[in-house]
Amino acid sequence: MSKQIFNELVIGGFLVICYLSLILPKDPFQTIPALTMFTCDKPLWFCIALVGNFFYLLILSTIYDTLEQKK
Repeated sequence: MSKQIFNELVIGGFLVICYLSLILPKDPFQTIPALTMFTCDKPLWFCIALVGNFFYLLILSTIYDTLEQKK
């Protein structure tokens, strides 16, 4: 039961973060310059979605693991 709830939270949170990364910035298609020669320039919405989803999934998996250990 709890695994199904967490799977729904993952999908819902992922979609919300992707949607908000396009809505919140004034210019979501502004290009962020690459730090190294080997990477390419990325739009702002992609950077926000990538970092936001990384931390969201990290926190959610930590919560799930602690709840599973208590069982």
